[in-house]
Amino acid sequence: MKTPAPLTRDAIVGKALDIAHREGLGAVTMRAVAGSLGVTAMALYRHVTDHEQLVRLVADRIGGLVRPRSAADASWEQRARAWAQTQRETLRQYPGVAAWLINNGPAGPEAYRLLDNLLETLHDAGFDDATAISGAATIMSWTFTRVAIEDSADDRVRRRSPVRTAAFLDGLSGVDAAVHPFATGMGPTFFTLPPPEIFDTGLDWILTGFGQSLN
Repeated sequence: MKTPAPLTRDAIVGKALDIAHREGLGAVTMRAVAGSLGVTAMALYRHVTDHEQLVRLVADRIGGLVRPRSAADASWEQRARAWAQTQRETLRQYPGVAAWLINNGPAGPEAYRLLDNLLETLHDAGFDDATAISGAATIMSWTFTRVAIEDSADDRVRRRSPVRTAAFLDGLSGVDAAVHPFATGMGPTFFTLPPPEIFDTGLDWILTGFGQSLN
């Protein structure tokens, strides 16, 4: 009979990461992780203090998966864009993590590595410290907020809740075009823009705006 592998913090976090990937961060509970490992929930407490610490460890592990890559001769805009897009691509694989980061802040060392990476990019571009800080905060806020919005939309679909886009479009049918011509004329396109397009367009505007201060 095969001897069960010893329970370790790394194994616990790894299993929690799997659950977050499949079902979202909200599904990561001590009971769920313990059940997946074939142990009691109490057994986990020998390795993690509580649920909060477990979630922080999971969020930090996810941060470790974010590895922005760009060419050696890439411009600062390309480097910053790679940073944001890689964050989005990774976080979207773990629903709920972006919202958790917004509410709880840095989860651990990986968050500071990523912050250092973005600040270095802006510093190397020639921004003064104040502008680099503001730029990094804006890029991070845009990235995490958009991912949280996309996660929320997906969650509504999973729960079979009413789709907000359909509600908005239905509402437009009762709007007087003579009173609100732009809303009725452009609204259908506005409410159905693909999330990746919204993300990339907003990011482009942010980078362009900050780039003006270098000119």
